[in-house]
Amino acid sequence: MEAAQRPRVVLGYSGLHGSAELKAAGFADLDEREARLFQGLDSAAALVVDGALVAAVQQERYSGRKFDHAFPVDAMRSCLRLAGLDFAVVDAVAHNFDHTRFEIFAQGEPYALRRYTEVLAPQRQTELLHRFVPELSGHRVRPVPHHQAHALTAAIPAGFDEALVVVLDGMGELHAVSVYAWRGGALHRLATLDYRSSLGLFYALVTMFTGYWPNSDEYKVMALAALGDPERYRSVMAEAVTLGPDGRFDVPVLRHNRDPRSRETFAGSRAWLAGRVGPERGAGEALSQAHIDLATAAQQRLEQAIFHLVGHWVRRTGLRRVAFAGGVALNCAAIGKLAYSGLVDAIYVQPAAGDEGTAVGAALAVAAPPTEAVDYPAMTYLGPEVTEDGPPADQPYWSVRVGPGVAEQVVARLLTRGHIVGWAQGRLEFGPRALGNRSILADPRDRGARERVNAAVKFREEFRPLAPAVKAESASRYFVVPAGTNLRHMTVAVAVHPHARPVIPAVVHDDGTARVQAVFAAENPRFWRILDEFERLCGVPVLMNTSLNVKGQPTARAGAEAFRTFASSGLDLVVIADRLYAKPSAVGDAVEALAAVTGAVSV
Repeated sequence: MEAAQRPRVVLGYSGLHGSAELKAAGFADLDEREARLFQGLDSAAALVVDGALVAAVQQERYSGRKFDHAFPVDAMRSCLRLAGLDFAVVDAVAHNFDHTRFEIFAQGEPYALRRYTEVLAPQRQTELLHRFVPELSGHRVRPVPHHQAHALTAAIPAGFDEALVVVLDGMGELHAVSVYAWRGGALHRLATLDYRSSLGLFYALVTMFTGYWPNSDEYKVMALAALGDPERYRSVMAEAVTLGPDGRFDVPVLRHNRDPRSRETFAGSRAWLAGRVGPERGAGEALSQAHIDLATAAQQRLEQAIFHLVGHWVRRTGLRRVAFAGGVALNCAAIGKLAYSGLVDAIYVQPAAGDEGTAVGAALAVAAPPTEAVDYPAMTYLGPEVTEDGPPADQPYWSVRVGPGVAEQVVARLLTRGHIVGWAQGRLEFGPRALGNRSILADPRDRGARERVNAAVKFREEFRPLAPAVKAESASRYFVVPAGTNLRHMTVAVAVHPHARPVIPAVVHDDGTARVQAVFAAENPRFWRILDEFERLCGVPVLMNTSLNVKGQPTARAGAEAFRTFASSGLDLVVIADRLYAKPSAVGDAVEALAAVTGAVSV
């Protein structure tokens, strides 16, 4: 094949290798939460071939370290394997940050200058590429502005011809908020706010103050927010985040960090909060009502700031369809309230809205993205097959072969018997949500299933909600579905109909909402068939769906990790590819279910 005919292959990646290590070396005696406050988490790789996204995977799925920031060499190699290509055909390599001008800002501050030289500089990224992937030693990394990378991942897959595109995160190079108009297949930047207006850093501060890990546990604060009184600290949060003209807002609470160490630990901001709320919650301490009420007030203020920003730009541009990216966009409670607000006509949230998604955006930016609206409904199923690495041959559990068609019926029957079942099939999801390929499933009709999954399977806090998956055509029977809102990816919390709450109590949060996944038969037929069979058996087309992992571990990538999760947790059974594994207490029900479906059992 002549070079002119060869597909254009662009490899994108995210992450800032060495960022945490540099911080630890520069600041002594950091506690675990303070050490988590660094940029460059969520290393990932993505491959774009002739403008089409063909593969994407997070480095954590190979390293086993959640939110891994290491150079994503394993993820890169995985993407090429999935496409049946090798590094020799790669035309360009793109990174999700462009710190070209940051050297100017770093002058005069030794730590900042060292951080630029050893972590941020584009030249440093090229050095790392050559070290970890010598096959690409002839390439120079092409830096892509962080928010541009985020924005492309929202604008292109949303399927909107025209849209408002909003990026909200902790910080890119300098910006924490960017607003774009998407018209004619191009982004037109309308406004930016810098890191002093960072809702992501504000929420990380509250996460830290309430005793959790920043850049990791923000969803716990969002869950807590349903349990508290927003009035108690409303005035404090109004001081912490102020609203200004033209949709702008500021986060004055961040300005109390006036020296390098304070900026790296939020020491000044935490002291300011302690003077108004009381002591910060320490690691392992019991949650106080004060901390719960703070979470509630902070969540409400975050929502007010987002409404303020989006409302202004919707009115200014007339663009009433909105596509979101950035870590703050994963606050499904805020997005859900916006969907009901009447401010917008349609909402799309990029399913890999965190920094892992910018690996995709960086690749798209360099690959010359499509100029027409593109709907990528299956955007999340971009990783390796479950068969990439299988369970051990000498595993001790009862097991049986179950093929497509049979497996779905057997799983549905086992779920109606109260069992908790792992389901690992096909290609791995990209992003933080399990959407039916690496999932833990349970019966939503049993409130006790939530407690059991949280305590014995996931080993996490009892107040944490668990999400429902529902047949897309049945979603409106159980949930108040906002018009124009994409519910495919568990990115929007919606109200559960009052009549449905006692029917599916295990997936209803304390505020009456649920983070729904609408499952389409054409997009994930096997998962849809489990839902359909479960409905045939008990009349409810809804299942509890959470990621196939335990606390502190990434979602299982291949069969080996799925099996380890099964063996080390309270899962009763797991189906990995074409084989069902059962613990002793579930073997009898598994045999009965298989016999009911096939009339026989073949071990």
